[in-house]
Amino acid sequence: MNRWYKVALILCICTLAISPTLGSDTLKVFGNANMDMRIDENDLTFLQDIISGKEKSTEYADANSDGTVDAKDKAQVEDIINDKAKSININDSAGRVVTISLPVDKFVSTDYRTTEALLSIGTKDMIVAVDKTFHERMPEFGLADRPEVAVHAGDINYEQILMLEPDLVLLPLSKSTLAQDVQDKLQNISVVVVGCTARDTMIPELEMMGLALGKRSEVDMLVNWINQYDDAVENRTEGLSVDKIPAFYYESNSDQKKWTAYTSQTSGRVAEGCGGKNIASELPGASVEVEPEWLISNNPDFIILDLMKGSGSGPEKTEKDLSELHAKLVEERNVSGFKSINAVKNDNVYLIDRDLTSGPRWVIGHAYIAKWLHPDLFADLSPSDMNKEYLKKFFGLEIDGTWAYPEPK
Repeated sequence: MNRWYKVALILCICTLAISPTLGSDTLKVFGNANMDMRIDENDLTFLQDIISGKEKSTEYADANSDGTVDAKDKAQVEDIINDKAKSININDSAGRVVTISLPVDKFVSTDYRTTEALLSIGTKDMIVAVDKTFHERMPEFGLADRPEVAVHAGDINYEQILMLEPDLVLLPLSKSTLAQDVQDKLQNISVVVVGCTARDTMIPELEMMGLALGKRSEVDMLVNWINQYDDAVENRTEGLSVDKIPAFYYESNSDQKKWTAYTSQTSGRVAEGCGGKNIASELPGASVEVEPEWLISNNPDFIILDLMKGSGSGPEKTEKDLSELHAKLVEERNVSGFKSINAVKNDNVYLIDRDLTSGPRWVIGHAYIAKWLHPDLFADLSPSDMNKEYLKKFFGLEIDGTWAYPEPK
């Protein structure tokens, strides 16, 4: 093993085995015959072409999942389009085919980040229970009166869920191997594995949940908001010459441990396309434990420290709070040679709260990183204002706090 790094088995094997393809742009709902991101009139046309033999059948053409593509599937698609379907069949994020009876009036979310994403599409009155972590880490979003039926999707209280009689129970991808066991224990309640948290799979997952929860227009509004900023970053950073692309080190869980680098996979994806080069991009795995000497040798121009715990940043925290945390984390890493790194010498060490790099807010973290790397390209874009806009537009909240430090120059 290279003396400069050791692979951390942070990404569990089960996740590697079942994670959806990065960059997926297919709505995984049966009836999406043409395999795009929506179920609409184009699917009716495509279904007719399949029935007539003009087109070959596709994975999601069999809308009613009866094994045959025929006029009944066209009828099901028409019902989906007109909000008259009595059920939909989906391929959830674990690759399980699940039937969801419609309409869904109430559901349980067992993971706090999924809960935030679904709250942002207007499902507050539909959520009947949450996980303990949601109340601990995201009290700003309310739901204080909702019972806790899990702890970060673990320790599920099946008896309480059954008493609540939800139509749907949601599990994150990290618990996908338990999905069938959870389904067996919850009897006739549909159990769906879905995250709505990762950059590459979020939009198709949101589109799927928009159909299931009757929130298609709300999903459209959120997706359009995400895309406008994602496009802005892409348009301004694409085509940069090599000499204009700085190197960066993006550290995972910096408020809990040291020297664990995000690669360009999974959580590290938020920093991709920001006009920089991740010095850990070619290391194996999603998160990799490195030695300080490796970091010093690679001499990044920027260092980004991920704040996972959530107690030192976010709502009600001030710039002074983050300044003190910044000084503490930098000092904790002050091994011999650390202060010779370009990022440290030039005061380009930054902190960012995980809430801004996961869920719908990933695009805010994306914009922060892009502006830290290229302040001249984003003089008119304020990631801090983006966060305020998100909280106001999708939650009706005006919250003081500090989620990143220091603000871009």
